[in-house]
Amino acid sequence: MAKTVYGLPDIVEMMGIFGFDCVWICNEHLAIDPSAMRDMLRAARAGDIDTVVRTGENSLDDCIRFLEMGATGLMIPHVKTGVKAKEIVERIKFSPQGKRGYDGVSADANFGTMVMADYMRQANEHTFLVLQIEDVSAIAQIEEIAHVPGVDVVFVGPADLSVDMGIPGQIKDQRILDVIQRVARACDGTAAVCGTWAGEPQHAKMLLNLGVRYFTGLSDNGILRKEFQNFKAVFQPVGFTFNR
Repeated sequence: MAKTVYGLPDIVEMMGIFGFDCVWICNEHLAIDPSAMRDMLRAARAGDIDTVVRTGENSLDDCIRFLEMGATGLMIPHVKTGVKAKEIVERIKFSPQGKRGYDGVSADANFGTMVMADYMRQANEHTFLVLQIEDVSAIAQIEEIAHVPGVDVVFVGPADLSVDMGIPGQIKDQRILDVIQRVARACDGTAAVCGTWAGEPQHAKMLLNLGVRYFTGLSDNGILRKEFQNFKAVFQPVGFTFNR
């Protein structure tokens, strides 16, 4: 899965054209204008790519709006308990799995053209939920979180977890890997899979061996930074100068 930080619809559509499974749109650290969000989700449909929107920790009302705009998945940060996981599922799933409120006239319901029962069933079946483990206090609750019906991915956020562990930035530390492995084991026998970040192929291969089945990788920010750096590295030796 690729991540978009800057929120451009063309980037979302392009990711679909290049064959990525899903694009992660971050609305936790950003405040994407609703019109821009709607355009990105529409671009995802054009590019035939799934979308997972990451919201704020306590933004369940926004979650419903994103789903109705056409998001196919949601990512909720800093989930610390099984009780919280159950609350999230209840808010985003229709009856009988949850208590999501019905509208039925937006993009996810083909703008009101779907039969109510079909729409509710499809929404429950095809909306996937990613819950992030990013806090030390969540580790003791991993098994309970993974066993909550309706949770599709238990995702270890290595950056924030490393900060909470007192080892900021050491995202490949064995203590982080131990948490990832615990999540993978907790997901065995459930409908959920373990997810996390993988920055390069060898790291991803090692994580696959630990049981990880859902990956995030590159981002638009990372691609731009890398290419700007490469551009400078290629042109500076032949005499071109840059301000920094």
